[in-house]
Amino acid sequence: MSSPTSRVMLGLLAGSVFCGAAHADRPELGAFLDLQQLGEMQLNGAGGDDVTYTEVSGGAMARINNRRIVASASYRLSYRIPEIGDISKSVSQDGVMRLQANVVDEWLAVDTGAIVTRSRVAAGGAAPQFDSANPKNLTQTYSAFIQPSINHRFGDLGVSATYRYAYTQNESGQTGGLVTGLPTDRFDNSKAQQGTLNFGMDNSSLPFDWSVSSQYRRENTSNLAQHFRAFSTAAEVKVPITDFVALVASGGYEQTRTSQRRALVDPLTGLPVLGKGGRFVVDPASPRLLTYDMDGLIGDAGIIWKPSRRTRLEARAGYRYGGLSVTGLMEMHPSERSGVTVIVTDRIESFGQGVSGGLADAPANLDLGQTLDPTSSYQNCLFGKSPGTGRCIGGALGQASASTYHERAASVIFNHRMRRWSVATSLGYTRRTYIDDPGTLFSLDGVVDQSFFGDVSLTGQLTRNSGVSFSFSGNLFKNGQVGASDVLSGSLSSNYYRTFGRGIRAQASLAIESSKQDGVTADVSGRAQLGVQYQF
Repeated sequence: MSSPTSRVMLGLLAGSVFCGAAHADRPELGAFLDLQQLGEMQLNGAGGDDVTYTEVSGGAMARINNRRIVASASYRLSYRIPEIGDISKSVSQDGVMRLQANVVDEWLAVDTGAIVTRSRVAAGGAAPQFDSANPKNLTQTYSAFIQPSINHRFGDLGVSATYRYAYTQNESGQTGGLVTGLPTDRFDNSKAQQGTLNFGMDNSSLPFDWSVSSQYRRENTSNLAQHFRAFSTAAEVKVPITDFVALVASGGYEQTRTSQRRALVDPLTGLPVLGKGGRFVVDPASPRLLTYDMDGLIGDAGIIWKPSRRTRLEARAGYRYGGLSVTGLMEMHPSERSGVTVIVTDRIESFGQGVSGGLADAPANLDLGQTLDPTSSYQNCLFGKSPGTGRCIGGALGQASASTYHERAASVIFNHRMRRWSVATSLGYTRRTYIDDPGTLFSLDGVVDQSFFGDVSLTGQLTRNSGVSFSFSGNLFKNGQVGASDVLSGSLSSNYYRTFGRGIRAQASLAIESSKQDGVTADVSGRAQLGVQYQF
């Protein structure tokens, strides 16, 4: 486990539990010890090894939901003991925490969150679906944020201000297997800050609603001493047309700049010198280079349709980042048992801001069982307890690049619960246009990558003491870099559990996964798992 970072994450998780418990009426608290026997077999492909190992895990969870605090947290630490095959002892962590505290009514609130998961290291490397004994192209990822906010109404005028500080770090992951294309810089760590100020009037005596908002974002990334700076200010007017339709338009000014120092280059090969974890080394003689500089007027217009409190659709199109920009949001909750959320975004983004921002946008009341799957390579989406709510971060975790990029993305979250069965689905698409120093042979400037992901899970309760689950997940990474291969991967899994008494749970699972890189034989592997868990 990575020393100071892991202690910070554990402290945040523990703090959310005890802070919430002090104010909650009836908090849900729990802990467990888990013992699993696993076997993995290479069914197709070269270089694989059949292995067996024991996994010893422990963890805790908490949930608080009252007038003052809404919080949900879960953490799991696993230690793997090798038995047969070429594997080493290893530690794996999975955890997520979200907390929202109403400190002073109608004045001050505080949001915080943390996540421990994994991310994919190299764009041209493997795309595993499972966190296996010998993970290929995966590294442990940590991210946390805190966000105080002030909201108050002075008559018809509403005023709000927020500040967010976030820290994200990746361990030095090993790629393993074949990596195609030129070397790319691997994300190390970043510190991001965001401040917003908003004031306006809605539902007032005026025939329209209006607001003026300003936002400042900055991030310092350790890779090549990268700096990200963005400022925007805009005014918005919303005019009701009917009881459930309104037109909205906004206009303002925005400035976005990114800069970095140049990588140290080997004079013989023209390729970057690699340091710890395969990351680029900074050229000490390099000045700071401006890699992106865009400023000017921005604007958009659109429509808001809200026929009931359960349905909302908002679609906008306008001018931003020097071209057409389209964004949208659809939230639909036909009943208490089902819901769907569709989000379309367009922004200048980075790995650190993508992970911490997705965590901050996720609901405080998470569905921990659906969100946290310790067997998967990483979490594609953070599901809310209310069906159809949540945020997807698979687009960021699917490629831990150190470069900033222009991201256009879309995601869908759908949940439906029946009496004994429930279905959860998430879909996502991300298109990245990288921003980089164009003056090198290995530059990513202007390179376009695309990624698609999808997950479907079906969970059912067979009897009072037993149940099953079936899941499918798939990813397609389309690399725009010259010489880098596309990667297609997918997995199928099934799980059966049975409880004995109040604290013992036995479970068994079978799974198969496949990963295919261009020009390489597909890797197919199987996985069997049998274990017992004690809950207290």
